[in-house]
Amino acid sequence: MRIVIALLALVLQGCMSTEVVPKGPVFNYSAGQSNDKANLYFYQFDMPGVNSCLLVGIDGKYKECIGYPGYAKVSIAPGNKQVSFTPNAPIKISNLNFNYDFEAGKDYFFVYQPVIEKSASDVEVKTQYNMILGLSYGWYLVDKRQALVELQNLRAWHKAI
Repeated sequence: MRIVIALLALVLQGCMSTEVVPKGPVFNYSAGQSNDKANLYFYQFDMPGVNSCLLVGIDGKYKECIGYPGYAKVSIAPGNKQVSFTPNAPIKISNLNFNYDFEAGKDYFFVYQPVIEKSASDVEVKTQYNMILGLSYGWYLVDKRQALVELQNLRAWHKAI
């Protein structure tokens, strides 16, 4: 019975996906892309046993997918938006949703990482405990300079949503 529960948990989290690591372009940043939109960058590092992507939703609509490791960029109209993340698995259960007020012409850099790895300058947006990994993970707003260094070797996902 425990094996069935463990397999179900893995499937629900997208860990058994047949997808592979991101094959899209390596991160490339160019400032000043739009004065009427907010640019959101989401990235995460390798997570043991996970090889699918994490769907990024804005106000209930999937926009991009982030690999493990990988990044996604989403450009949106300014305002208060609900940001959600859902494993790209057969059963899509959203987790770590948060609301954020985005300003036009600004870039936002969010990293998903274990709480124990956050730096003093990272601003916690939303965290939760992951039973399978036994750690608390969360989304943090990161300083642009730090994010650009961390993003330079990450790739976008290889399929558009």
